[in-house]
Amino acid sequence: MRTNLTLLLLLTCITGAYAQPDDRIAKTPKVNYDWQPGFVSITELTGAIGLGRIDDGLSGYYYGLTTVAGYQFARNIKAGGGLGVHVHEEATLFPVYLDIRYSFNAQEIVPFLAGAGGIMLDFTNIADNTRIFINPSIGLKYVAANRKSVSFSTGLMVTTGGPNARKSFINFRLGLELKSKK
Repeated sequence: MRTNLTLLLLLTCITGAYAQPDDRIAKTPKVNYDWQPGFVSITELTGAIGLGRIDDGLSGYYYGLTTVAGYQFARNIKAGGGLGVHVHEEATLFPVYLDIRYSFNAQEIVPFLAGAGGIMLDFTNIADNTRIFINPSIGLKYVAANRKSVSFSTGLMVTTGGPNARKSFINFRLGLELKSKK
């Protein structure tokens, strides 16, 4: 009897989920295209201010450029791999990372959550300055035209590795997102 009731409840939940309309109507064609799956390229200018102890040459600030090549799987989810360059006071680090983004349902101005994590390489001193990092962030994206949008986000960059261990930054990113044609 319990098995039958459990199956009936499961069937009711699945039926309810599939009965929901998924054909939302966008206010403009540019927003409608932004909802479509496909290849996406996100290039961002980034800058950060060190938090906590900042007397080390890799902890005061950084600025740089990153780019992500990824795929938008659904209206709300994007993921991809990224490369970049971060210039610190004493060294230049090259991040190689994974990036995932969740966009909330909206029209032209879209709030989103993002998470990035990977490794930052210092080719002049691989043993001491190479770091592992995570970077959760929150931001807004403005859908400017078909297949083009501009984003601004802020987050907490935490790095670890090397002789001086963990470093934290509050970072700001201004980005341009381009989507492929269908």
